[in-house]
Amino acid sequence: MIFFLFSKVGWTWLLLTLTAVASQGVSPTGKQDGAAVLKHAIDTLRPGTYHLLNVKTKKYLTFLPGTLVEPSASNPDETTEWTIAKYKPKMYSINHDNGALKKCLSARWTNGKDDAGVLWQCELKYKKHSKRYEPILWQKQTWLMVPVSGLKNTFKIMAVTHMYDMIPTCLSSAATGGHTSRGGTVLKKCKYDTKDPSLYWTFEKA
Repeated sequence: MIFFLFSKVGWTWLLLTLTAVASQGVSPTGKQDGAAVLKHAIDTLRPGTYHLLNVKTKKYLTFLPGTLVEPSASNPDETTEWTIAKYKPKMYSINHDNGALKKCLSARWTNGKDDAGVLWQCELKYKKHSKRYEPILWQKQTWLMVPVSGLKNTFKIMAVTHMYDMIPTCLSSAATGGHTSRGGTVLKKCKYDTKDPSLYWTFEKA
């Protein structure tokens, strides 16, 4: 009976809310998938500076002008150097300084899903945040490294954010592409045991 009390505006709000929830694609196996990812992720990756080479494309994850991150370089250099730092047990940040600016690889949420790894201001362990915007959740700037069987120093780089309520996502070999959306690396749905060389990254010590 209470539904009859909704005004036209109220119904619009309800429909928009339901649509937003549905678009998130909550996974019924989310808790199980997330627990499996956490179980198989390593806690022994040594913090330091690495070049990240995609197994399928043989391209390095690259910092590009305009604070962009794409797997585009054929050879390692200073633009392909990424600092790996441990944030919590099994959870790491992937960082690249742009002058004095601290940038972290971050999972971007767009149209109801985590669609790309992009570079945002690194706010991990920061005590103060700019008042111009909402602080970035630490889960968006941390990653799990799941070893690839049979390949030395090679991992799937899996996003921490939404790992327990949606299908997990892995950093892929594809750039977001285009003119308006350029600047990121596609996050692809995956699980801890997904076999896909486009999701495999070899960590080469810089």
